[in-house]
Amino acid sequence: MTNMLKPKMPDTSAQQEAMARQEALLEKQEARAMQEEADKQRALQASLKARRTGGMRSLISPGRLNAQTGIEGSVGLTGESSNV
Repeated sequence: MTNMLKPKMPDTSAQQEAMARQEALLEKQEARAMQEEADKQRALQASLKARRTGGMRSLISPGRLNAQTGIEGSVGLTGESSNV
């Protein structure tokens, strides 16, 4: 008898599923944003480290196809060949 007087509750299972899917999408987006931020930080750190350490590679011209060939038989500032 009490069921007859009580109003029926609407079925909210579809809404709950939609909310769960939305929350899962939001978590994925947040994880992707965190990963992208971490990748940017790693790239920034790598570029700073490369700029700090430099080395032979930073002195070689990127415009030439075979840039290291000029280093082997180069002439120093005194005019003498370095391959003596």
